[in-house]
Amino acid sequence: MKWAVFVLVFSVISAVSLALTEDGLALLELKSTLNDTRNVLGNWQATDETPCKWTGIACYPQDQRVSSINLPYMQLGGIISPSIGKLTRLQRLALHQNSLHGIIPNEITNCTALKAIYLRANYLQGGIPASIGNLSHLTILDLSSNLLKGAIPSAVGRLTHLRHLNLSTNFFSGEIPDFGALSTFGNISFIGNSDLCGRQVQKPCRTSLGFPAVLPHAAIPAKRSSHYVKGVLIGVMSTLAIMLVVLLAFLWICLLSKKERAVKKYTEVKKQVHQEASTKLITFHGDLPYPSCEIIEKLESLDEEDVVGSGGFGTVYRMVMNDCGTFAVKRIDRSREGSDQVFERELEILGSIKHINLVNLRGYCRLPMSKLLIYDYLAMGSLDDILHEHGQEECPLTWNARLKIALGSARGLAYLHHDCSPKIIHRDIKSSNILLDEHLEPHVSDFGLAKLLVDEDAHVTTVVAGTFGYLAPEYLQSGIATEKSDVYSFGVLLLELVTGKRPTDPTFVKRGLNVVGWMNTLLRENRLEDIVDKRCKDACIETVEIILEVAARCTDANPEDRPTMSQVLQLLEQELMSPCPSDFYESQSDYS
Repeated sequence: MKWAVFVLVFSVISAVSLALTEDGLALLELKSTLNDTRNVLGNWQATDETPCKWTGIACYPQDQRVSSINLPYMQLGGIISPSIGKLTRLQRLALHQNSLHGIIPNEITNCTALKAIYLRANYLQGGIPASIGNLSHLTILDLSSNLLKGAIPSAVGRLTHLRHLNLSTNFFSGEIPDFGALSTFGNISFIGNSDLCGRQVQKPCRTSLGFPAVLPHAAIPAKRSSHYVKGVLIGVMSTLAIMLVVLLAFLWICLLSKKERAVKKYTEVKKQVHQEASTKLITFHGDLPYPSCEIIEKLESLDEEDVVGSGGFGTVYRMVMNDCGTFAVKRIDRSREGSDQVFERELEILGSIKHINLVNLRGYCRLPMSKLLIYDYLAMGSLDDILHEHGQEECPLTWNARLKIALGSARGLAYLHHDCSPKIIHRDIKSSNILLDEHLEPHVSDFGLAKLLVDEDAHVTTVVAGTFGYLAPEYLQSGIATEKSDVYSFGVLLLELVTGKRPTDPTFVKRGLNVVGWMNTLLRENRLEDIVDKRCKDACIETVEIILEVAARCTDANPEDRPTMSQVLQLLEQELMSPCPSDFYESQSDYS
C-alpha cells in the first residue's frame, strides 16, 4: 500500500516538473490562431518542458522566459492572439512579411519589456493600440505596409526610447501629434498615408475659423430684470455680428490678394505654356502640393548653378520652391522609343511605390526640350560621396552607420523584388544609387529607370544596363537581368561598405581581380584585418564576419546558389539585430 502511494506521489511530482511553462502555454495559444501552411511551427509541442528550442523562439538562460519571437517570411496567416500579452518578458516580436490579418491586440501592451516590434507587410487592420505608451522601452516600431487606419495616438509620443518609427503605406488619417518622440520623425516615417497632415509630413491640416460650435452661456444673476438680460444679449449679438463682418472682410481681402499673386505668377509662364503644346506636368498621388504654374516656373528656371550631380540617366538639379521646400530633379538624357502615354503610365507605376528605404518619385514634367523627374531631395547625398569623396578622413562612417545602411538598402531592394506587383528588378545597384538622409537612413534610387529608359522590349533585356564592377558574371554574358543579378550587386555593395573601396579600386585591378576575388583571396589567407576599412576604428569582428559571409553568398558565381533578397534581409536582421536590437539602434545614429 505504502509503495503504491509512493509511486502515485512520484508520478504527480514528475508530471508537474515536466509540465510546459506558462510562456510555452501562451505560445501554444498564439499558435492556435495562426494558419501555418508550411508547418514551420511543427515542433511547438505541448509535451516539451520549455519552448526555448522551438522554431523562432529565444529565451533568457536564467529562468527560461521567452525573450524573442522571430518568425518573418514564414507565410503565416491568421490573427495575433491576445495571449501574446502573457509574455511579459518579451523583448522582440518579429512577424513581418507574413499574411496576418485582424487587429493588433491591445494586450500586446502588457509586454512592457518590448524593445522591437516588426509587423510590417501583413494585412493587419484597425488602429494602433491606444495604450502603446505603456511600452516605455520600445526602440523600434515598424507597422508599415498594412491596412491600418484611424488616428496616430499621441501615446506614441511618450515612447522616449523610440529610435526607428515606420508607419508608412497604411491608411492613417488626421493630424500627426507634434509631441514627444513623434516630433523627432519626418515625412519618411509616414509616407503613403495620403490622409495624414501635420508638420512632420509638411501638409497643413484644415481648421475651422476658430468659433466653437455652441457659444457658452454667461451666468445671469436671478435678480436681473428681463430688460437687462435682453440688453446684454443684444449687445453680445451686435459685437459678434461686427466681428463677423470684419473677419469676412479681412478674408475677402486676403483671398483677392492671394488670387492676384497667383494670377501674376501664372501670367509669367502662361505664354510659353500655351505656345508649346508639349508642356505637361503629372504629379503622383498629390505628392506635390504646389500650383502647377509654380512648379513649371521653377523647372524652367533650373540652370548650371542648381546642378548637384549626374548619373547614368541624366543630370540632377536641386529645385527650391517659394516656401523653401526642396526637391531633386533628374533631367533625362536618354529614352526609349514608344508613345509618351506608355512612358507616363509606367512612370505612374513607379510613382505609386512607397517605402521608407526607397526614394519617393513625386512627379514628372515634359517640357519642349526635356523630360524631368521630380524626387525627394536627400541632403546628405549618396553613399559613394560619403564613403569615397568629401570629408572621410576627418569624419568616416562608423561601423554601426554602415550596418544601418546595409540593412536599409536590403529592405528597399527586398521590397522591389517581393512586394511590388509586378516585381521590379533594379539592374543598377551601386553606392551612388544609395542616397542618405540627415539620419543616414538609406534610400534606394533610380529603381525601374534602367528598364524604362533603355529596353526596347518589355520582357527581355538585350542591352546591359549597370555599372562595371557591380555586375553579375551571367548578366555581362547574356544581358538578361534577374533578381539574382541584383543580389550579386548588393553583395558587392556590402563589400564596399566593409572595405571602404570601390569595386574597381586600382589595388584589385593590378592583381587582375575584382573586389569579390580580392575578398576570397584574403579570406583564404586568413587576413580578415586587411579587408576592413582602416578608417573604421569601431568595426566589430563578429558582425564583420557576418557581413562577409552574407556578401560571399550573394556573390556566388552560380546564380542559383545565391539567396533571394528576402532571405538576405532575414539573415541580416536575425544576425545583426538579435537578441537586443535596441543596443544596435542606440549607437547606429552616430556619424563621427
